[in-house]
Amino acid sequence: MTIKRNTILAVGAMLSSQLWSAEFYVSPQGSDANDGSSAKPFVTLERARDAMRDTIKSSGDTVWIHGGNFALPKTLELTAADSGVMYRSVAGETVWLSGGRAVAASEFKPVTDAATLERIAGTARGKIVELDLAAFGIQHRRPYPDVFNDNGSLIELYFNGARMPLSRFPNRGYMTMKRVLDNAGGITNQNWSSANWEKVTPGSVGGTFEYRDEFSAQHALWEKVLERGVWLKGYWRIPWENEAIRVKEIDVTNKTVTFAKPIPGGIGSKYKRPTGSGEEKYWLMNLLEEVDQPGEWCVDFPSGRLYFYPPAPLAGARITICDNDQPVIRVTDATNVVLRQLTVEYDLGNGIEIKGGMSNLVAGCVVRNVSRYGVKLESGFRHEVLSCDLYNLGAGGVWLGGGNEISLPRVPAGHRVVNNHIHDFALIERVYAPGVNSGFTGGGGGGHHSAVGMYVAHNLVHSTPHAGMLFGSWDSLFEYNEILDFCKVSNDMGGWYCYDQFALDGNHTFRYNYIHSSGEGDGVYFDNDHRDMHIYSNVIALDSAGKRGTAFLYKIGTQGKGNPQSIQCTNNIAINCNYGYEFVSALPSKIDNNIAVNCQHPFSWSVVVDGKVVRTNADFVTGKNVSYHGDPGFVNFAKKDFRLKPDAKVFKDLPGFQPIPFDKIGLFTDEYRQQLPTDKEAGRVDSGNSETLGVEIEDRIY
Repeated sequence: MTIKRNTILAVGAMLSSQLWSAEFYVSPQGSDANDGSSAKPFVTLERARDAMRDTIKSSGDTVWIHGGNFALPKTLELTAADSGVMYRSVAGETVWLSGGRAVAASEFKPVTDAATLERIAGTARGKIVELDLAAFGIQHRRPYPDVFNDNGSLIELYFNGARMPLSRFPNRGYMTMKRVLDNAGGITNQNWSSANWEKVTPGSVGGTFEYRDEFSAQHALWEKVLERGVWLKGYWRIPWENEAIRVKEIDVTNKTVTFAKPIPGGIGSKYKRPTGSGEEKYWLMNLLEEVDQPGEWCVDFPSGRLYFYPPAPLAGARITICDNDQPVIRVTDATNVVLRQLTVEYDLGNGIEIKGGMSNLVAGCVVRNVSRYGVKLESGFRHEVLSCDLYNLGAGGVWLGGGNEISLPRVPAGHRVVNNHIHDFALIERVYAPGVNSGFTGGGGGGHHSAVGMYVAHNLVHSTPHAGMLFGSWDSLFEYNEILDFCKVSNDMGGWYCYDQFALDGNHTFRYNYIHSSGEGDGVYFDNDHRDMHIYSNVIALDSAGKRGTAFLYKIGTQGKGNPQSIQCTNNIAINCNYGYEFVSALPSKIDNNIAVNCQHPFSWSVVVDGKVVRTNADFVTGKNVSYHGDPGFVNFAKKDFRLKPDAKVFKDLPGFQPIPFDKIGLFTDEYRQQLPTDKEAGRVDSGNSETLGVEIEDRIY
């Protein structure tokens, strides 16, 4: 029943508000001239929102959305005036809320300009079509910044629901620099840990490197079109930084590239200064000359045209351009708004943002094909992301912020991220864009934002080039999560990772989590301080392939500067790792009932003496820890069923060891998630798509 303020008397309204809920309906076949009833639905969500604002609020107020596509070229803004309203799909119907712009096949034209045709690879001529972006009203078509690490504020193109790849060379893999001639800042000698650091003056050009002979033809081709804009993207210094930089000059005689602007730390491996390692990987992006594969596209900045090599006939295809950099839905200062079982997609920004307010819920939703985070809970209290599927994301899955970490006692935001399947993310921002970010801001060298008292549980996170989850700030609980298939490209990163300092981060609990199947990753990784962390009953099985790969890693942090820290690490299992446990502590610690199985280096103990790390023989350990070569009593070691049998040898060797509740780890079924993903859908079947950089991290060698 629909109740309108201007159709009832005041007394009647008071009574009705106790008995009836306001309901409005929206359908792609509706009309905003209708009354919003089930028989006569609206056609836009904005009209339903405004009509709901004109009702007397009651519990159960609902905007019912019939199946179909809804274009949201501007953000759907929900405010305090929309508190208490649920936006949900009609049962059994699928609702798509799109921030993108549909493009008809007829808008694309054949390429006829002779000079442009000359730029197209011979194998692609006659197959590439063009779109005049200015004539079509596209805003995000302007040249990239000189340096960036995201999408550079450029549009995204989708074809039949799939993100199309920006043109690049090589089409797969990378080029590598031959040697660096000018670092343009950063460390100046081979001792990466020294304080010898070169600063660049404002307005300086970037670094210069010599390219390899086998790439001479391509660099000579790009030199001819420098005025149109040429950008190279790469891991120029370390595998956890990935910048795109505009090229200022290509010298085809000396086979060198000089960049227009420097990057922090300069170019060339920081471990092999000044000439670099010769393994720094890079690629060219967004140039017409390299549109040579079906699906590839680029934007030619001077002409303002998009060039596209369609992977299938244009006729009948669904073609979408993302041009809006604001979220598809934004909830601001509202309370008890529910977004239920909606598909949110196609946007240059975040899918859903919630700022301020209290107890808003995103439940059973799909957020995909956005260029930033799937969901961002920026502030407010007790918001929740529950039983959602978040995937094909340019950055991360869920971003958490809020609470007061300065007050005494600290004030928790209390956001919850529960039972979500987060996968195939960090597709554009390839580093430091995790499945869940709770308090980490920045990149290499750490960063911080307030994220107090978060609850992250029962999530399945997998298939990403870098971080599984990032954390910082205070007082959060992470439990019953499964994280796998991370660090597919960059290493020196964990299923959980933090780089934060003693005064800014602490009192987190990690329990009953399963982290596995990452040949280059670490498990729980404290890259700096680890104040009052509680780590127990986790299973980490990395299948380490490189020289590193530590299940539980504690580094010195600021302990050498007067911040001694103890460790609480009990009842954990490390399996098939290079290092099982690496401990650095300056205080007596509670480390007991931990198991290392088939680890090359089961336990590494270090203390802090005169500000430096010194190897020791477990001087600060309070209990017993055991290492095994072979099966300690798992239900099925070969098939990675790491539940322990009742008669497992572990229980004899460590009588205090408590069984880990494997059956509770990961996703569960509820009213929003009615079935669980298959092993293939869950990333447990190796896709074989890893592009590991294979860089040895000398920072990790004490």
